[in-house]
Amino acid sequence: MKKLLVISFLVLLAPAACGSDGTDAPPADELLSEASSEGGISLPDPVDATPAYLISPDEPVDEETVERLKGVDGVSVVVAASVQKLEVSGPEGTKNLRIATVDALDYRSIAPVATNEAEFVWTSMLSGEAVLTFEAAEDLGIEGGGTIELDGGRDVEVGAFADNQTPNIADVMIDSNVGGQIGDASDQVLTVGVQPGTSLDALGTALSDELPGARLVPLIPPDLMSNPDPLTGAIEDGSSGGGIIGTMNYKVRDDGFIKPEQAWVDSNISTATVSIIGDVSCHRLMLPQLQAALSEIESRGLGGELRPGDYGGCYVPRFIDRNPSLPLSMHAFGLAVDLNVSTNQLGTEGDMNPRIVEIFERWGFVWGGDWSRPDPMHFELGSLVETG
Repeated sequence: MKKLLVISFLVLLAPAACGSDGTDAPPADELLSEASSEGGISLPDPVDATPAYLISPDEPVDEETVERLKGVDGVSVVVAASVQKLEVSGPEGTKNLRIATVDALDYRSIAPVATNEAEFVWTSMLSGEAVLTFEAAEDLGIEGGGTIELDGGRDVEVGAFADNQTPNIADVMIDSNVGGQIGDASDQVLTVGVQPGTSLDALGTALSDELPGARLVPLIPPDLMSNPDPLTGAIEDGSSGGGIIGTMNYKVRDDGFIKPEQAWVDSNISTATVSIIGDVSCHRLMLPQLQAALSEIESRGLGGELRPGDYGGCYVPRFIDRNPSLPLSMHAFGLAVDLNVSTNQLGTEGDMNPRIVEIFERWGFVWGGDWSRPDPMHFELGSLVETG
């Protein structure tokens, strides 16, 4: 059975500002064609946008209307989803779930931060696989992969678990370019992503003027709508770290993530190209030791044991398990990496090569596979060592 990639414990790169506006993104069929000849799907960068409003039009809107909405001041992207309820069957029975068909490349821009940067989610969708929320997967009894059956007898392979929005607009996501329209009827939902500094009150008025009768739901809590920095989604302050890693002051978001002050990020988080994996964003103190470990792995002929496309990321500003009652994750400081995530899931023994674990430990890393709740994909910085 194919191993499933899961984001509930997978930590991923926080999105950087992207230069692409998405207008030149190749269609899914071209990406799949390239994948068949080159051995993998290369995705365009997502648009840099923060989801601000969910719109339910009183009647379906066409592409021309969507383009007009994109022209509203402050709007970065408008993404349409067709959502309907269908019976979905899995190993533990049948549930009535919300199914959404979306353009995966467009939808990525307004997905939660962890999902946004999980490229395997979007390549799975482009390949025709379904992406389930964690709750839906639990309800259906989907654990390490498998197939779901949609009402009407259509079988769909499950490619990943991931949050699709806050709150989730659907329990199951399928790419419209591959999966086609599911069922006979569906509701249309539009998500509006905006640029930093946008006045959300003014935006709501402008959107209502463009779509009279449409229902607008703010995706940022109402008490933050007039916040001078309304796109932080912050609800309280916190501080952590200190010493050589720097004291990080941050805002606690309402989705299990935090927003560190930009001065700390600028001083401590760096992006570099390392052996085997490629580009990573981590704490500046960890990068030399990460490179040293990966270089030794490569020199010892073990580079093939680590899959670059199965890299789970480094810097992600969030709490452990996205639970504010738990401490900050080491990923919040950019002090941990997740490797070979699909076959080293949380709570399993995984299949991490012991020689790779030994090399990482020699370069000052602690391996999560030794913990009481094993996390075999996870290597975090435990001590500073000389890298020469």
